[in-house]
Amino acid sequence: MIENRLKINLLNLSFIIIKLFVTFLLISLVIVLLGASPIEVMESIIYGAFGKPQKIVKTLLIWAPIALASLALLITFSAGLWNIGIEGQIIAGSIGATIIARSALGESFASPYIQIFIGLIFGGLWGLLCGFLRVKFNVHEIFGGLGLDFVASGLIVYLIIGPWKRAGIASTSGTDIFPDASWFPTIGKYNFQIIPLILVIASFVIIFILIKYTNLGLKLRATGINPSSTNRYKINSSLYFYYAFAIAGALAGIAGVVQATGFHHKLVPAISGGYGFLSILIVLASSRNPVITMILSFFFASMIAGGSQLQLRLDLHSSMISIILSSIVLIWLVM
Repeated sequence: MIENRLKINLLNLSFIIIKLFVTFLLISLVIVLLGASPIEVMESIIYGAFGKPQKIVKTLLIWAPIALASLALLITFSAGLWNIGIEGQIIAGSIGATIIARSALGESFASPYIQIFIGLIFGGLWGLLCGFLRVKFNVHEIFGGLGLDFVASGLIVYLIIGPWKRAGIASTSGTDIFPDASWFPTIGKYNFQIIPLILVIASFVIIFILIKYTNLGLKLRATGINPSSTNRYKINSSLYFYYAFAIAGALAGIAGVVQATGFHHKLVPAISGGYGFLSILIVLASSRNPVITMILSFFFASMIAGGSQLQLRLDLHSSMISIILSSIVLIWLVM
């Protein structure tokens, strides 16, 4: 049995290596067709992501919300739910963080930690709303999630140009900058933020254990495979839909806090950065494997962080990195 398992693992590893080789070969072809040198493009991306300590710090800060959103989706995907509403859950978390930052608590040293808690609650409640539409009104989570995404996007614009507008300005550029006390504390001269990294590691450990080794994880997976069968075995599938959306929404809400408090230091209309939709592709490409999900999320974060150098160093259009990322996902999923 051990020999058979070893052979299977070796075959899986060989297949992954072949997929990686073919993917990068085809991506190189795409880059050539776009009129650029694959070697120069990769060198620029690597430099942009890891060329200097401050660039590594930025890469890690971009990675944190992508990793958190991807871990959130592992939960709902395990329960057989297409959580398209994760973008709205990220936005809800960022709104929760902004409420604290703009309140009297915003000047307190505890503000960032309160923001995490409130963002978690807001994201979880927004996720539960999607679950409620699914369970009570049989609205498929794809349609319910997209609808709630639009609501959240509209709400954030209303807040920025309405109640939370900057003094004398009604602009969609964002709210006033949060007070310094509401920013995540930093370490060293490169302003490394340790809290987002701790949040990612802690969330990974919790989600990994939950999915792999707990009764809740087992029942979530069983619900995802066949809800009607779980009901016959007296497992309330509707209840586990709520669990999945609440946990996923909470993690997405924390991702929103990282975006608002750690990266932008204010609330902006595009606060989610499209990371929710990107995370869907990451989880699909990883086949819901938590470890591979973390690796892929870091890979994509590195590509995003380094992509800015394509325009600066090679005079390529800023959309080039989006084309490359989309091509990578498409080729990987097709294979």
